[in-house]
Amino acid sequence: MSHATLAFNALGIAGSILLLFGFYRVNSGRWTNKTLWYEFDNVIGAALIILYQIHYHAYVSVVVNTVWAGVAVLGLSVFFKRLHHHRRRRRA
Repeated sequence: MSHATLAFNALGIAGSILLLFGFYRVNSGRWTNKTLWYEFDNVIGAALIILYQIHYHAYVSVVVNTVWAGVAVLGLSVFFKRLHHHRRRRRA
């Protein structure tokens, strides 16, 4: 097995662990689906899985994980908008 294959397999495993870790933390009540870390896990995890899938030409799955990452980016933007709004209200 080549070094590149090992590296891409490691990326896929790391991405899967991040997605599952976020899922576990939300379902165990430690995080909510609106926390920064949950969205961050989803974005990074999906991106790592996308790299893995592109390497193996699994393009159907790339579409699914691209949508997943896009939704997580949207969640991050909503998180930062709420944070900005909250800080502005505290100053007033």
